[in-house]
Amino acid sequence: MFRFKGDHFCRVDAKGRILFPARLRKKMPPEAGEVLVGQLNTFEKSLILYPENVWNKLVERTLRKLNPYNEKHDRFRREFFRDVLDMEFDASGRVLIPKRFLDVLGVDPGKGEEVVLAGQGNIVELISKERYLKTQMSGDDRKALAEDVMGEFTWDDETG
Repeated sequence: MFRFKGDHFCRVDAKGRILFPARLRKKMPPEAGEVLVGQLNTFEKSLILYPENVWNKLVERTLRKLNPYNEKHDRFRREFFRDVLDMEFDASGRVLIPKRFLDVLGVDPGKGEEVVLAGQGNIVELISKERYLKTQMSGDDRKALAEDVMGEFTWDDETG
């Protein structure tokens, strides 16, 4: 089982490319090949990067929940697929981030700005360094969130 983890700071070059860290690239599942699928985050000005096989599972589960004869579901499907792109590694291990996505992230490739690739289990979040650092919670806030979200956590998949 693969898991992306850790924060990886990197620069966007003048052409809008980032060098995907080798440590993250080694975690790519073989069934994903050399393809990441990028989707704008619904809640944050960031780009969620899915290995292609993870994206395909998400799409399957999402489409099963949607009724093609429901107008709200139809609008959701359109928005779900609107800002999605395939991203392939070049020979040097870089991926190109199109300008329209960099604009949403608030990153100017001409300035060599830094972004963060934040490993989050089976996905990686691409976010501007400035925005990422602003999202860091205080210790007390982190504890309260952990208790609120995971307070009833059990190891129900394990015995003993």
